[in-house]
Formats: sequence, C-alpha cells, structure tokens
Amino acid sequence: MSRHFLYLLFVIFFTSTPALMMEPTAIIDGLAVYRVGDGEPIFLMPYPHASVSASAAEGPLADILIETGRSVITFDPPGAFRSTRTPTVNLDEMLACTSETLDHFGIDERIDFIGHSMSSFCALAFNIEHQERVKRLVLVGSTSGWPAVRKWGLPRNWKWWKDWEYWQCMYLGTRIVLGLGNLAIHKKLDHLVASASYVDQKYVHEMKISREDRRESLPARSVWFDHLRKGKVDYKGKLHLLDLPVLICVGKYDPQTPVVMNRELHDGIRNSEIIIFEHSGHNPFVEEKELFTDVLRTFLEREPAAR
Repeated sequence: MSRHFLYLLFVIFFTSTPALMMEPTAIIDGLAVYRVGDGEPIFLMPYPHASVSASAAEGPLADILIETGRSVITFDPPGAFRSTRTPTVNLDEMLACTSETLDHFGIDERIDFIGHSMSSFCALAFNIEHQERVKRLVLVGSTSGWPAVRKWGLPRNWKWWKDWEYWQCMYLGTRIVLGLGNLAIHKKLDHLVASASYVDQKYVHEMKISREDRRESLPARSVWFDHLRKGKVDYKGKLHLLDLPVLICVGKYDPQTPVVMNRELHDGIRNSEIIIFEHSGHNPFVEEKELFTDVLRTFLEREPAAR
C-alpha cells in the first residue's frame, strides 16, 4: 500500500501566501543562493520537493529569523524558482548545494541550522554528515527518514472507514504513482494535505487550478519522494552521532510528522530538547508564531557548551 502513498507521504505544503519571487544574492553555475537580513548568519534549509510556492528566503521561517536579528542563508534547489541548474533530485544534491552555499558566502566557522519538515530532514542529514560546520540545530516537524514516515505519517491521520479524505488521497496518490498525474492532481493533493496540517483553517489558502494545469506535467522535483522510498533513506541509526545542541519543535496535531515521530528524534539525540506546541498542526511557526519565536530566540541565544 505504501506505493499508493509514495507521493502523499512526503508532501509538505507551503505556509505563506504566494508572492513575487525574491531576487537571489548570487547565481553560481545555475544555483541561486541568498543572504537576507543582518546579524549572525543562520542556515535555513530549503524544501527539497515540489510542494512549495516560493523560495525559503521569503517564507515565514525566514521572516521570523530576520525578526530575531539573524541573517538568513539559503538556496533554491536545482530546478526550483531561481535555480536553473539541471536537478538530480536526491539527498546528495541537497547536501552538496548546502556546502556550496556556505562556501560562496565564505562561512568556514560553525553556524546554526534550521529546517522544517522535509527540509529539516535534509538539515538533520547535513548535521550528521558535516558536524564540523554546525553549531546548533533546530528541527521543526521533522523525521529520521522514510521508515518513520511510512510508519507514522500521512495518511494514518485519517480512518479509511469514515474519512472521505482517505479515499481522495488514495485516488490522487494512485494516479500519480501510475504515471497518470499532472499539475492539477499535484495541486489537489497539496491542498488536501494542507487542510489536514492546520488546526486553524484560516491559514489554508485555496489553490487555483486552471484548465492548463491538467495538461502540465508534474514538477521536476516531485521525484524527490521516489528517491527516498527507493533508497529507504534513514538516519535513525545515526542519531547518536550528533554531538551538538538540538531543539525539536512539533505541533500536537501534526499529521505529517506527528509527535511520536519527533519523540523518536529526541530519544535518539542525546543533547536534544523537544517542545510540543499545544495548538498547532504541522506549522507551529505560523499557528503559534509568538510562542515559537520566543522558544527559538531562547534556544539560539543560549551559549552552546564547549566541545
């Protein structure tokens, strides 16, 4: 059955209204990189998939980080937004682009990292593989990899015997897996997942689907999900290797990366703390912005212990 949910399991919906794309700070061999704001830099890992409407540099997490006095460093994954580089769409690509971005901005000291959902998974992977470049890590609605999402993630929040959303996801996901998907199907599935991911539905924005969308193919980076499934990408067995402060944030009603998934990270990372946001779904930095900002600021202002 997991094949039918290949596309669904990793759909991470954007959390801001669509906007004009921000101009990158630089473009390196087709890779758009950004440094926005002033102050000590923090690396905001971008989403590696296709279910986002704008660059991470102009999303709500970037806004919060800038409000806390940080400068945000990030990039557009190849094939997304301002990046014209031919994408390979795998984890190695995301980690390599991260190193390339840091190198471009001349950052050779340890800096803080933050990510949300699938971008936090990429941040987790980079932190494990390149701890020499990282000072602290913030994971928001995160996962250790494919096995955890398959076990606890969507569509397990719905019951097949009573929730129509379950069957709608079955239909849309199966079409995509069978190669019958298009941009319209992609948007419908995104909207369905977004609706489940917020406690307060005022944050869910209706996705406009045009007649042309039914003739458009799936976005290039949608194959990210297939890469994770086929590779069974999993970092659970490496969590103990992390030797840096880690803050884990999760909404109590998160259906995509539920509390149990984040507790697995907390249990595996010895120097970690977990904060559960009692009134949020998948996006606590939207639904409980003030509390999230306070928690984040407190963590980032704390002096990390000497190694």
